[in-house]
Amino acid sequence: SEENLLSVAKTLKNRHWQYQKDAEISAISVNDFSLYDLMLDAIVAFGAVPPRFANLSGLEQYFACARGNEKGVAMEMTKWFNTNYHYIVPELSAQTSFKLDASKIINEYEDAKAAGVKGKINLIGPITFLALSKTTDGSCALCHIDALTAQYVKLLEQISKLDGEILVQLDEPIFVTSKGDALTDKIAPVYEKLTAAASNVKIVFMTYFEHALKAVDEALKTKIYGIGLDFVYGEKNIEVLPAIANSNVKLFAGVVNGRNVWKSNIDERVNFVKQIAQKLGGKDFYVGSSCSLLHVPFTLKYEEKLNPEVKSWLSFAVEKLSEIAIIAKLANGAALNENEAKIYAENKASANSRANSALIHDAAVQARVANLTKFEREEKFEDRIKIQHEVLNYGVLPTTTIGSFPQTVELRVLRQNFKKGEISEQQYNDGIKKYIDECVKFQE
Repeated sequence: SEENLLSVAKTLKNRHWQYQKDAEISAISVNDFSLYDLMLDAIVAFGAVPPRFANLSGLEQYFACARGNEKGVAMEMTKWFNTNYHYIVPELSAQTSFKLDASKIINEYEDAKAAGVKGKINLIGPITFLALSKTTDGSCALCHIDALTAQYVKLLEQISKLDGEILVQLDEPIFVTSKGDALTDKIAPVYEKLTAAASNVKIVFMTYFEHALKAVDEALKTKIYGIGLDFVYGEKNIEVLPAIANSNVKLFAGVVNGRNVWKSNIDERVNFVKQIAQKLGGKDFYVGSSCSLLHVPFTLKYEEKLNPEVKSWLSFAVEKLSEIAIIAKLANGAALNENEAKIYAENKASANSRANSALIHDAAVQARVANLTKFEREEKFEDRIKIQHEVLNYGVLPTTTIGSFPQTVELRVLRQNFKKGEISEQQYNDGIKKYIDECVKFQE
């Protein structure tokens, strides 16, 4: 029943907040829990539900958007950037009229507060929301930016009444993409309005999955409180640290990998955090994961069938919370508690085990590789395929693609030229289409 669903959801949220409290996380996320998808939550919150579901309400409408019903097909889903997570794609048109419903966001903050948690409210940012939307009538999704920003301002005004001072994280990962590079002129006008909405609301401009060099310059011109950068997959972000050091903006540094299942090498990460601190000139900053931890499994606690040695190398969401806390403390010269000291010692042993384990290091294979002298086939493909047909005597083999078409050097050059502005978007799209045609033709 709906009552049971919401009851279980509340139990899970409280449990997740408690895990973060226990790990001594200083900025605990609120509104990062969803019954289906966070983008769908934003669609509902800002009144962007497709007209075919307008006659429904509540969870019936919510799940109809996600799964469809007898009167309307479900909304499209597509990959969230370069992950295998799929999100609900907002459907807009020239007639779209946004209307705020902040109830979920407000309720979750108040629930967290009742549980003894002073939360950081997480939201999809307005520019990313529109950049990832599609239109059903060929109109311009980003042309809605002023109307949508006005609803965000209303939301921030409501949030401001919840507490004396509140952190609000606005996720803008679109700015780690080439599409985002063309949208940096939207940052100042949008975030000037958002930062002016309420003096007690501190806005964190959050990016992840890659570097966001162009966006940082623009974001630092506004009155945001903080900026979040991924230093795991966006190593180039190190280049903007001097600019952040000379600003009034706090850095939220993503240094623990939020996308893979392996333990961080705590000593290596501590040294890296110290490098960040040095480049910031001693300025305080936050340490966290490179992105949301929804991309990794929940916890190792219930994994009873894993090879013990392999298990000792792994770190899931709950375990990564401890890594974050320990890295922050060690980098700051603070003492670890007894449990953290135990985890730190295990981490050192794990790093040594993984570096030397026979499970992944085979001396015989390494010796063979070291003695290789031939690195390319001598025969051309045209010759090899004839021999294969003769020897193996096979007919036509149907093929298909699994996942994306492979990246090539030529494709990377094409993308790089587009990012540099050396070719137009039309030339870039034509190049991509040509490559797709070649891949399909090869299979045929």
